Amino acid sequence: MSPEPSYTHAELVEQFERLCDALSQLAQQLQVSELPLWVPLTEAERELTIDPRRKAIELYCDLWHQGDGDGRRTRSCHGLVAADPTLLQQAESVNQHKQALQRCLQGFKQQPGELLEPLNQRPNSLRQALDHKGLARLHLKQCYRLIPTCTRQPDWVGFNWYTSGRSIKRISAEQAQQKLARMGIDKPHIQLQLDKLATLDANTRLAQVQTQAPLMRANLRFAQPPMRQALNLSLPLLFAHDDSLPFPEHNDPSLVPKTERSRRQRSDCLIETEPFLPSLRIHRYC
Repeated sequence: MSPEPSYTHAELVEQFERLCDALSQLAQQLQVSELPLWVPLTEAERELTIDPRRKAIELYCDLWHQGDGDGRRTRSCHGLVAADPTLLQQAESVNQHKQALQRCLQGFKQQPGELLEPLNQRPNSLRQALDHKGLARLHLKQCYRLIPTCTRQPDWVGFNWYTSGRSIKRISAEQAQQKLARMGIDKPHIQLQLDKLATLDANTRLAQVQTQAPLMRANLRFAQPPMRQALNLSLPLLFAHDDSLPFPEHNDPSLVPKTERSRRQRSDCLIETEPFLPSLRIHRYC
């Protein structure tokens, strides 16, 4: 196996500036484009007469935390943006630079916060152009996420929130005990859970459940085979514009998903509803 590449801080800064340059070019091209688009606006944005094209540009170019934003969450919005070949090519260039920056950051062993400080302090015309002067921290997930593209124009696009996703990882009682102990056996709520765990056999299989953030799912339908395509969207979809076709028909879902579960609990669910070890989101199998 070949060793992982080693990067310097100068190379990290260079990769970041290349990404910013690529995004700046994308923003300029999209700003002057006369091709149609659809990007839904919130009620507040409509009251402020926000330009949907401007919103799309800001979404594509958004690399920064806002205030005390949670780094685990990303700002997202679905939509459809018709693109000529030049704009599509530029989007692919942006995506390549995003992947290069991610590889560069993964080549370091230090904490990301130490590495990103030089980037936060450097002057950046892109940030200034987007009125992001008050943003001080790089949002890694938003740096890494790729701009969704499609090389064909769909006839119809159906947007749907997927809110029932969760990841389930099997874990033994012994492994759970080790994780709890690392959280501090001197803490009363941890000790209570350790006592509960002690009633189980060490080889008892448990389930660690992580509820996934809501996803916007786009289902694309085309006139020619292959007829369908599905993808997750956190940004408006850039698709190749076809002069002979009208703008794709689409539904208009809410900008935020419903909070209640859209599906009933399955009667054959193998995992207990209530967590057995709340601090670790660990459940017992039924």
